[in-house]
Amino acid sequence: YTLLIRLVGPMQSWAHRSRFDDRDTALEPTPSGVIGLLWAALGILRDADLSRFHDLRMGVRVDAPGRVMVDYHTAKEVVRADGSGLEKTVTSHRYYLSDARFLVGLESAELEFLRKIEAALRNPVWPLYLGRKSFCLTMPVWLPEGSIREGVGLEDALAEFPWYRLTGWERKPDRLRLVTERPDGEGPIALLDRPVSFVERRFAQRRVQTDSAIGDRVPDVGLLPCISPA
Repeated sequence: YTLLIRLVGPMQSWAHRSRFDDRDTALEPTPSGVIGLLWAALGILRDADLSRFHDLRMGVRVDAPGRVMVDYHTAKEVVRADGSGLEKTVTSHRYYLSDARFLVGLESAELEFLRKIEAALRNPVWPLYLGRKSFCLTMPVWLPEGSIREGVGLEDALAEFPWYRLTGWERKPDRLRLVTERPDGEGPIALLDRPVSFVERRFAQRRVQTDSAIGDRVPDVGLLPCISPA
């Protein structure tokens, strides 16, 4: 079973290495960011056990890569990490994706678990956002026709879901990047972004593969039903 989630917004940030003043972003959603979004929908506290989410196999289809942008931030009277006092002024560079669009798939053998997540996404306990609290959604993350694909694996679910355009002049790319976790736990790319503890900020390694040859399989059905030609 595969649950599909649509992540669309003017700004998104999916940090995967940030620790201090420079806040980076990955080029597609990370497990920590997506699971954090699910927890907000379900109303799960930050110090809860993550183990039930470890079996979710995740994939991302990049429908629009967007552009990497950066904001320069200043803050005054920030508490030092060692608690010894306040910094007069702290500066930081915060990177984000502008006008990006993603389709995320979560594969699980537990249908009821996915149904519980889908229900929460339709009626979230806490507000949902795209990596940072100020980065709001352009449209709901759930799909009107239903987000769960029964009897369909992760790769097929991501390849068969239609590609929509948001404006009349947008054209579907010839190649769509697909980043998926291998079912056997193997893959050519190692990433340290699977959350183990949100409180302690500990992460485990996962291995993924990238495929950009699924463009022909993805149907192009034109504008989203809620979008008028422009």
